Amino acid sequence: MPPLLKAQLVLARLEYLGSGPGPETLERVLHALPAEEQQRLRGLSREGWVPFRTLVGLDHAIAAVLAPGDDSIYETLGRASARHRTEWLGEHAPLVSVHGFLSRVAEEHRRFHTFGRAEYQRLGFRHGQIAFFEFPEVDASYCLSGAGYLAGAIEMLGGAGPRVDELTCQCQGQPACRYDLHWEEKGPGAEPQR
Repeated sequence: MPPLLKAQLVLARLEYLGSGPGPETLERVLHALPAEEQQRLRGLSREGWVPFRTLVGLDHAIAAVLAPGDDSIYETLGRASARHRTEWLGEHAPLVSVHGFLSRVAEEHRRFHTFGRAEYQRLGFRHGQIAFFEFPEVDASYCLSGAGYLAGAIEMLGGAGPRVDELTCQCQGQPACRYDLHWEEKGPGAEPQR
């Protein structure tokens, strides 16, 4: 069986396209994909599962349509996914600990993926590391969107100026994609970014 992701991870990308760049851009991206993938993406249910390669293919199609040759689009997609995942917190987002959220990301990895595992380690008041292991398939676009997701989640939860550095990467044959995370405290009265 191929490695699978929860469909809601892919739906976050489609929602970003539909509400950001617009429905016509969403259609251009879908038409850039093979017919089988188009059909799969048009029929997604939130609780369904899709192959990891479907998300990677979608991300590459988005990049080709929106930002050819600009890999920063993957970080943008990750940030959009972070907004999607944290917006259910609403006005309570500032009350959620960044460390607590990142710990949950690691703990719930298997809820959203049929493959790999994740670990989070708190290293200081505003410093931590998260690592993802044992992915049977890898793609640099997923690593870049992961960095965007982590930075976006930190911002949404009230951390300022997040710095996310990928220290090791499975795409380079290393045992884990390990991200070092630093952030600052927002000033008094500052609202989390939405």
